[in-house]
Amino acid sequence: MKKEKRHSIREAMKKNLRKEYFYLKKELLFYCPIDLGTFSSETYYAAFDEDGISIYQYDKKTESKLKLCERHPWKSWNKVKVDHYLTTSQFIFQGERNWILSLFQKGKEAQKIIEEHTSLQTEVVSRSFLKKLPGFRSNTALNKYIGSICYTALIAFLLKWMIPFQAPQIALYSISIGCMLLGLLCLTIGLIEPTIVLFRTNEKTRTKVFYLYSYLAISGFICVFIFW
Repeated sequence: MKKEKRHSIREAMKKNLRKEYFYLKKELLFYCPIDLGTFSSETYYAAFDEDGISIYQYDKKTESKLKLCERHPWKSWNKVKVDHYLTTSQFIFQGERNWILSLFQKGKEAQKIIEEHTSLQTEVVSRSFLKKLPGFRSNTALNKYIGSICYTALIAFLLKWMIPFQAPQIALYSISIGCMLLGLLCLTIGLIEPTIVLFRTNEKTRTKVFYLYSYLAISGFICVFIFW
C-alpha cells in the first residue's frame, strides 16, 4: 500500500512540476526527490531551471498539489562540492550563503545539469566503493565498527542462501566458531597487554583491541547462529 502511495505521489509530482513550469514559462531542466534531514513524512522535490533551484513540497490540500518552500538562484553561489554516496548525493553550494542539498536519486545527472547550465565551479569528492556504504561514509571508528558487523551478518545470510549444500555450511559453521573463540581469546589478552595481539598496527591501544577483536567475536557469534 505504501509503495503504491509513493508511486502515485511521484507521478503527481512529475505531472504537476511540468505543468507549473509550463505556466511559469521556464524550462524544467531536472527534478528529483530530496532529503531535508527531518523525520517528517512529507515529500519534497528539487527542481532545476536556468535561474536556480526551487524546493517544492507535495501538498494534497492545494489544487496544484505543489507548495513552493524555497528558491535559490545560481548567482548566489560560485562553487559546488559534490559527494556521491551509494544511494544519495550531497551538493554543498558555496557562496554568499552556503547551502546543502541531498538528492535521493540521479546525483550524477544533477551534476551534469549544473556543469552544462551554470558557471559554478564543480568539485567532486573522490570516494572508493567502500566509503560510499552507510556506516563507512563518516570514517568514524564507531560507525565503521557497527557497519562491519551488520555487513558481515548480511554476507553470511547471502552465503547461506546461495550455498544450499550441507558440507560447505558445516565448514562455515566451524570457521564461525573458530573466529568467535579466537576473538574472545585475543580480546581478553589484548585488554591486558595490547602489544601481544596487535602485530602489524601502529596504534597499539586497548581501544584498537576492543574494536578489532570484539568485532571478530560478535561476528563469529552471529554467524554461528546463521549457519546452525
